Amino acid sequence: MENNLENIQKLWQSQKANEFDLPSLINQMKRIEERQKRELIIGISLTPITVIFLAFVLPWRESLLGALSIILVALGMAWVIWLSAKSRLKSIDDSERYNSQKFIQSQLKKLRLRYTILKKHMITYGLIISLAINIGYLVVLEPLSLPIRIATHVGATLFIFTIMWITIQRKRKKYDQELKPIIEDLERLIEM
Repeated sequence: MENNLENIQKLWQSQKANEFDLPSLINQMKRIEERQKRELIIGISLTPITVIFLAFVLPWRESLLGALSIILVALGMAWVIWLSAKSRLKSIDDSERYNSQKFIQSQLKKLRLRYTILKKHMITYGLIISLAINIGYLVVLEPLSLPIRIATHVGATLFIFTIMWITIQRKRKKYDQELKPIIEDLERLIEM
């Protein structure tokens, strides 16, 4: 790995790239790698906790809709975990397994996938969770009057979409500040 990094450093030094800071790039990528690892652990931990909680709250044994709600939540969360794992950066320490060009392209692809997940897949996830909660509410709120049920469904849906929208906007701003410079630096490395 150090040979690859030394080669990249020598190449940049020979090109006299004033604004490129390889140690800083490596540190940024390591921070992102650590954050992704924490996010994955949290997601893997929260999925069974959520499903178990819903299994106690929803009447899944008496109602097919309760079971469907739990299954949708579990599938949605598992899908997000899978996307997160798929977009996880390769360890900088593993870079010696790749020639530098392949390693850099792999990292770029994963960083770009993070943007795709944020822009497209998180909206789909919000729709799945909203659908699952509304299906669960069909069972739980059945004894209440129709206006209360409709208000609860609309309120829950608006709440979920508001939270998702705020989360997506914050993450997009964060990604623009943290990931975009790394993507640009890696693209410059590939062009060489």
